[in-house]
Amino acid sequence: MKVEEEKLVHDTMICDSYVVHFDRSTQEVRCECNLFESSGVLCCHCLEVFHSFKVYKVPSCYVLPRWSKNIKRKHTYIKSSHDVNRSDVSHDAFKGLCAHFYNIAQEFVNDDDETALLHAALEETRAKLSEHRANLEMLWSAI
Repeated sequence: MKVEEEKLVHDTMICDSYVVHFDRSTQEVRCECNLFESSGVLCCHCLEVFHSFKVYKVPSCYVLPRWSKNIKRKHTYIKSSHDVNRSDVSHDAFKGLCAHFYNIAQEFVNDDDETALLHAALEETRAKLSEHRANLEMLWSAI
């Protein structure tokens, strides 16, 4: 299906056309603008096609976990009302680690070999921490 979008650019109306493929049996939609593939957000072109085919509920495959209010949130720099169960100590530790990682990444981002070494070191550290956590859990379960 061809969907036309009108935009106002510098006081001039511009009309762009996008091809949207829609499978009625699976309700799968794909637009050539690739907004969903790149950002995880359905474009207005896909929504227009859904509306044209009387699909009034967005199929669940297009509702990514990050858009759900029921997702188990991890740490972020931004505190919100969802963070009542998170301690300030945990938040401060997270901010400190992020700042440290950021500074290291800034220092070694311009050289491919250094970047690869940093990635390898991070994966090695993740493996060690996972092993450490598993050992602690095993120790606690034995008590």
